[in-house]
Amino acid sequence: MDAKTQRRIYKLHYNLRRKGNFVSTSSKMVTKRAKEVSKNEQRWLYELISYGYCVCDGLFTSSHFSD
Repeated sequence: MDAKTQRRIYKLHYNLRRKGNFVSTSSKMVTKRAKEVSKNEQRWLYELISYGYCVCDGLFTSSHFSD
């Protein structure tokens, strides 16, 4: 992965965390803050999926993730 792609992934992590989503970089997983998110967040999630990330809505997660 080149430096430009890595910077883009870090930017996506930052944007999603800022909006209230949980991002785990070690396991390449994103837990959405709500079942339906904004158009921008949805676009960012699709981009991360193309990089091999798993995206879930956190319906059955423990309270640790839903703070």
